[in-house]
Amino acid sequence: PGPAMEPSRSLAPVLPPYEPLLEGQEVEAPSRSTIVPLEPPPPPPPRDHLAWSLCTALYANVCCLGFLALVFSVKSRDRKLLGDYSGALSYGSTAKYLNITAQLLNIFLVILFIALLATGTITLVNLFHQGQEHQPFLGPT
Repeated sequence: PGPAMEPSRSLAPVLPPYEPLLEGQEVEAPSRSTIVPLEPPPPPPPRDHLAWSLCTALYANVCCLGFLALVFSVKSRDRKLLGDYSGALSYGSTAKYLNITAQLLNIFLVILFIALLATGTITLVNLFHQGQEHQPFLGPT
């Protein structure tokens, strides 16, 4: 009888734990519950864009805008540490716009440099060919 009972016991449904009824409480009465009020999470602190400003200051410092962005990023981080989120937001947005301006100027200057290099190279090749037409190369003498 022992081994035959083992499989039927393992197939029995698992019941959830129960709470004993208090005196005077009926079976159909709702159970006691605890309500925990949840406060909304605090808003995330404003971004200071320090890493972006550091990269802009080191690699794309057009008209010193990268250094200005770095200064405003550090000011934003200081304000954030002091708990002044409105000041940190203001300094952070200024740093962001300075970074964007420096990046756009840098992209424009790179494109301009490439365009000038390409047109200058083409002009030099044309001048070289015109010089060859007037004085043909005869070879070593």
